[in-house]
Amino acid sequence: MARKIQSEKTKANILTVSEKLFIEKGYEKTTTQEIVDITGLSKGTVFHHFKSKEDILLAVLALHLDSMMQELDSCLASMDGLTAKEKLMRIFGEYDTMADSEKENLLFKMAIATQSPHIIVADMKKWHTEVAPIVAELIREGIADGSITTDFPDECAQLFVLLCTIWTDPVTLKCDAQAMYRRLQFIQHTMRVLGVDIVSDAFIESGMKFIESFMLDKSLD
Repeated sequence: MARKIQSEKTKANILTVSEKLFIEKGYEKTTTQEIVDITGLSKGTVFHHFKSKEDILLAVLALHLDSMMQELDSCLASMDGLTAKEKLMRIFGEYDTMADSEKENLLFKMAIATQSPHIIVADMKKWHTEVAPIVAELIREGIADGSITTDFPDECAQLFVLLCTIWTDPVTLKCDAQAMYRRLQFIQHTMRVLGVDIVSDAFIESGMKFIESFMLDKSLD
């Protein structure tokens, strides 16, 4: 047990140091030797836990998503008595509580996006396989309780996640604030037409405030 705990601490140390270096220097300019030197570990120990630098990067991205999934679970646990539509609207309106972790995720992706686009694709795939099924299940729950009307719960969930993670990601597809606002409005309109009316005006306003603050703090031009 003690050995397992020490192993987890070692992995956490490697990931913490690596993430900091990736953000500060960029993924390509960070060397494995720097990770070794700053962690104080041997190269053999680092590569015992991770096969490559890219493997470390994927693990950091997974941590960001895991953190958001925990927040999602916490939100769902506090929503007894709500319809599925109300649950979805509340989940995707939780910018005040979820902004910090998502902002960190955007910052991290910004540091690597232009250098490792295939890593971004891997991150998006995780959203598709882990988040979309939860949204789909809630949509099916909404069909059952009458708050949502669609014949395509899985497809609507996949489309919604795709649009929210790629099309409105200022790192992956750069755009100005006006274009972002139009995109959010289009998502609202599209989901409403599909019978999954879960994007409120408040969601758009909160989303814009979050995106604009991020773009102001960390220029994406």
